[in-house]
Amino acid sequence: MRKLRGAWRGMAVSEHEVTVVLRDGVTVRIGLDEADVEGLFDAYRIRAEVEANTGVYGVPVEDFIDGNNDIVLFTGVTWSEAHGMMKAEGMSEQSTMSFSGHPGQLSETAEVVCITTDAFVVASGAGRGMLIRTGLKPGSLEVERNPDKVRAFLLERGYRE
Repeated sequence: MRKLRGAWRGMAVSEHEVTVVLRDGVTVRIGLDEADVEGLFDAYRIRAEVEANTGVYGVPVEDFIDGNNDIVLFTGVTWSEAHGMMKAEGMSEQSTMSFSGHPGQLSETAEVVCITTDAFVVASGAGRGMLIRTGLKPGSLEVERNPDKVRAFLLERGYRE
């Protein structure tokens, strides 16, 4: 992720991967790792891999072309609730429900907990930001560049300037 502090040439976004090509030719591929947690639920964490330029340049991203970007990582949690704690129609006694959120949302009755890195924000020297996080659809990534939505995410996660 530290490489994303450098000057960007371009970016390509798909449902499962974000590719950033830096001006020095290095490519950073951002995706997700999946883990089966005790056979109860899947948890996802963000990963980044650095490789030599693959010839992909993507769409120019003016906000980050000058470099001197900052990266802020965020912790997420995925947890399960014991079958006796949740009452829902159609659930058997052996059923469990899993939830995802940030540490402040973790239930006191959580049975199994997996802590992950579920999001990060890239902030340019000019004060513009981009949020990349695990998506609602399992295995997907979401990219948000709307300043109001990025700011709301930062405040929800307790980040203060």
